[in-house]
Amino acid sequence: MANQLIPVPRVEGRAPQKNTIEWEIPDRVLVTFMLIERLGYTVVAKVKIGKKHWWSRPWKNFMTHAQDPTSAILKGLEFLEKHGYTIDHNSVQFGERIGDPEYFKKIGL
Repeated sequence: MANQLIPVPRVEGRAPQKNTIEWEIPDRVLVTFMLIERLGYTVVAKVKIGKKHWWSRPWKNFMTHAQDPTSAILKGLEFLEKHGYTIDHNSVQFGERIGDPEYFKKIGL
């Protein structure tokens, strides 16, 4: 693990009509936080790792879901920190905004 975590900046969502928030460093790391109706709050992350062998996969994937946003984000942060990354959790106020379509209309998504 790196001594200093690399912050992953927030990006505009690829699915503006959906309840998603995304952070990305192109070709290195992608994190999506979303609200799925029957699963709850879900974090999906993908981190590029160094391949040891030609048959190894170059990406490490992670997915978790929880009934509250804090639990989902904390599990996602643990995965990211193992690989030397972190997300700027101050870029959005979790809880009230995710799942609120009016918020996305206000910011123009």
